[in-house]
Amino acid sequence: MDHDTAREEAAAVWRGTVRAVASGPTPDEAWALLGDFCSLDRWVSTVRTCRRVVEVEVEVEGAAEPEGRPAPSPGCVRYCEGPVNMAAPGEPVGWSKERLLETDHTGRWYSYELLDSNKGFGRYRATVRVEHDPAGCAVSWSFEADPVKGWTLEGFVAFLEKLARGVAQRLEEEIMVKPWVKN
Repeated sequence: MDHDTAREEAAAVWRGTVRAVASGPTPDEAWALLGDFCSLDRWVSTVRTCRRVVEVEVEVEGAAEPEGRPAPSPGCVRYCEGPVNMAAPGEPVGWSKERLLETDHTGRWYSYELLDSNKGFGRYRATVRVEHDPAGCAVSWSFEADPVKGWTLEGFVAFLEKLARGVAQRLEEEIMVKPWVKN
């Protein structure tokens, strides 16, 4: 490999946004479920465990978990675990620790960064948003990352698109299939 190629690879940054529409749910209904930073295991099929490992809680108007506890605040760290690990396919699980950077419950979004992982990530930051869509709402997932071991950018984006579609489908099931739960 020549020096120019090595420099280009070192400077490469992956950026992208995926978006999936959930037919029926309003953005507020979807955010009421997705806005909890530590509930990823309820919405992403490849995440089996998602729990807080560092507590940082501040009372935020309109932001509470179902148990009535304050929602996670910036600085909160979650641990996520699941069966997908492209960087080390022989490992029984892939795991990551992620820190909540910012959250805006009124704007229906939060940003987070990866702190540690066995999934081949270096630097990774993402923002999850719930947006209005004529069909109901849309889940948008934007990211910026160093190239990820075991992935191409196209493969990584396709993987995130599949995850976003799965989240939209779960929202439809949770909100629209159970109308008796709605107020």
